Amino acid sequence: MKPKSFQIEAYTISETSRILGYKSTKTLYRLLNRDVLEDYIYLEQSGRVYLMLEPPNLPTLAEKIRANIQYRKNNIIKRFI
Repeated sequence: MKPKSFQIEAYTISETSRILGYKSTKTLYRLLNRDVLEDYIYLEQSGRVYLMLEPPNLPTLAEKIRANIQYRKNNIIKRFI
């Protein structure tokens, strides 16, 4: 049997904020400091932090953020619904 390959698609915090449509990284850093996005972190040996947009067996990162931020009229996450 061949071993299954596991491909992780992870982005830096800056890239993730651009992909999700945020103007800054402040929201992501705030959620990271509260340990809300702990399951979505991929750490490289050098210590650089990456975020997985679609980790296996978990809701997507956008859904997790939507569940943990306050609803506002002009919020970027609202536009993805």
